[in-house]
Amino acid sequence: MPKKLPQYVEKNLVRGYTYLSFRRGKGPRIRLPDDPDSQEFKLAYAAALAGEMAPTSPTLKRDLTGAIGALIVDYKTKGTFTSLRATSKKGYTRLETIRIEHGHRTVAGLTRERINTFILAPLADRPGAQLDTLKKLRVLVQHANGLHWLKGDPTAGIKRPTTKEIRAWTDAELAAFEARWPIGTKQGLPMSSCATSAPRVSTFMPLPGRKSTPTVSTTSGARVAWRSTVICRTSFALH
Repeated sequence: MPKKLPQYVEKNLVRGYTYLSFRRGKGPRIRLPDDPDSQEFKLAYAAALAGEMAPTSPTLKRDLTGAIGALIVDYKTKGTFTSLRATSKKGYTRLETIRIEHGHRTVAGLTRERINTFILAPLADRPGAQLDTLKKLRVLVQHANGLHWLKGDPTAGIKRPTTKEIRAWTDAELAAFEARWPIGTKQGLPMSSCATSAPRVSTFMPLPGRKSTPTVSTTSGARVAWRSTVICRTSFALH
């Protein structure tokens, strides 16, 4: 049976990490040490109970030597990341998410089981994010081996998450979209251009109506699957 916490102490789950906070009623939260049995916790709790501590926000112990946060910083400042083109670096934003959520974890402590349980499992409902996280972890593991922070590859044997394919539109759906947003409108411009020329997706990023960003294109260029607020409204109308 879990040990009961002192009065006004509550557990807060922030980005997969559990914090203890002092909160009286609907007042502000005051961050407390993680171990409720420690002397440090008892002193902090007594101070909070007496109203002597100011409200604080939870902070992560990231970027310490040997931690995942420090590994990411080293990779972004000294690793192969520095030689990537600016457009390629935009695809590595997941590194900062990993740093914020798991930067406090030690690199040496990474195992296949821990990666699956603590890093990938919370993303089970988002297979795209899960796959991108696994890819970035493998990049970091390679960098960690080069620094001798790690031996071997703890991501070896982890299966790639299966992502759902975004289907192409039917002729009826294309006609419905074109009727609602004809050529000449901001929404119709990228749609008509992509459907007739089938260029790379990146070509359309700077165009007007960017909310209608294409996600999948066919080889024929006749049909394109899109994801946007515009398409959502069209989909509701069609169904």
